[in-house]
Amino acid sequence: MQRLNYYWRVLATGWCFLSFSVGGLLLTVTAFPFIRIFERDPIKRRDKIQLVIHNAFRFFIGQMKFLGVMSVELHNAEKLRHAGGVLVLANHPTLIDVVLMISLMPRADCIVKESLWQHKGFGGVIRAAGYIPNRNAEQLVRDCDAVLATQRPLIIFPEGTRTTPGQPMSFQRGASHIALHSKAPILPVVLTCNPPSLTKDKRWYQIPERRFHVRLEVKPSCSAADFLPEMLEKPLAARQLTRSLQQYFAKEVMAP
Repeated sequence: MQRLNYYWRVLATGWCFLSFSVGGLLLTVTAFPFIRIFERDPIKRRDKIQLVIHNAFRFFIGQMKFLGVMSVELHNAEKLRHAGGVLVLANHPTLIDVVLMISLMPRADCIVKESLWQHKGFGGVIRAAGYIPNRNAEQLVRDCDAVLATQRPLIIFPEGTRTTPGQPMSFQRGASHIALHSKAPILPVVLTCNPPSLTKDKRWYQIPERRFHVRLEVKPSCSAADFLPEMLEKPLAARQLTRSLQQYFAKEVMAP
């Protein structure tokens, strides 16, 4: 029975990812053009498209739970639903972290790799939603400032990529530069996955012996200043903030 359950979860995982790809393509050629035609206001149009993506991701996560691929545990997740004008900083243990978070947020922007923004399969969804490509550093900061100024939440993974199991976190400075420049509140989100699955060093079909359990906890809001001594110059401040955030998340991930 254990082996049958394993093979079932491999098939179910493959089905989920196939449905994700097909669903993204269908949204790109059906729902999004329809919204563009009938909604001329660019802000309302982006909100409606992001709401469609939110509901699609809710369905995807629900499907994975129903099929026995994963289970989810949420703590203080209602803070994500009502977040506005905040930097939502999260660690990145699995491939579906952003999917889970957007499934909890009817309206949210995020930074994506430029390669995904140009992707033939997912690029249409990403561009329609108005997500920010990680291109030129100065332009990225300006784009993030513009999003936060409209009181929209902005999701950032400071690691820039998924954590490799058994390896320490390594935060990049981009999130710190954005936090210091925008002075926006920070809403930390701590994610854990046990047993590790859909990690950077594994293919989608290399699943664990049992279904994986994702735990998401939204921590109290804070600010960049909470992690820094006073009167620190910007280059040093970004470096120090990056170290402090990395230590904070590493400690929270290890907490029982």
